Amino acid sequence: MTSPLLVTLLPSTDVDLGRWLMAHYQRPYTERPHAPVFHVLALKWWGMGKDDYPLLVSPDHKEKTGTIEKLVAKLEAEAPPELKLMPDKASEPGLWEQVDKIQHDARWVTGGAVVNWSYWNFLKKKSVVWPSITTGVPWWEHAFLLVGFGLVRTLMYKGLKLDQSAADESLKQIEKGFDTLDALLSDGREYLVGGRLSFADLAVAASLAPMVLAQGYHGMLPDQARCPVEMQEVYVRLRQRPTGLFIQRIYDRHRALAQGGPR
Repeated sequence: MTSPLLVTLLPSTDVDLGRWLMAHYQRPYTERPHAPVFHVLALKWWGMGKDDYPLLVSPDHKEKTGTIEKLVAKLEAEAPPELKLMPDKASEPGLWEQVDKIQHDARWVTGGAVVNWSYWNFLKKKSVVWPSITTGVPWWEHAFLLVGFGLVRTLMYKGLKLDQSAADESLKQIEKGFDTLDALLSDGREYLVGGRLSFADLAVAASLAPMVLAQGYHGMLPDQARCPVEMQEVYVRLRQRPTGLFIQRIYDRHRALAQGGPR
């Protein structure tokens, strides 16, 4: 039987979270990665919207599950008890609310700032971002980017409304997010909620991974040595914070165990 397809925007943090969820729930899949901008065309081809990624397509192409929210809901409902990542909303409403708030803030607040700061800086230098946007994508996307990288960069900057002031503000938002998580981790807890691995841990680790260049991230993060000095300074500083250490610990302990990745 053919594996389901996971249609992705290659460097996206939500996409790496999707890969991680598939591995955690022990669901084989075949990934079809796309470069930024081109992923919109791919999603449209499947009859989906521009934000419906990662997109899980069933082997018969009849079932399509787009976005992390829908993907985790589907996989969680089908998972055995030992693989559940969400507390039971009926019996553990307080824990469920904590997990949901942490994952939401990590992905949409701090995570949104991570996206803006990272793209603004990565796209300035083609050699820094190249592996993150071309690894494994269709040959014609790769060929277009060889000559049209500047156009794609312009479209992304315009679409995300990025400039230096937006990037500076995003870094402040990222630091604020790290402050909140550092405070939560200050009691020495191993996991963010309930003393066990939850969706909150995976969401925080994947969403903030680009800010510490986490080892184990599958979205092809850049080589730190290729990054400008000012970016390297940010990575070193954040990596040493409690949240930075937590991110790498979750990858080390749970991404490696959940490997199996795309087939």
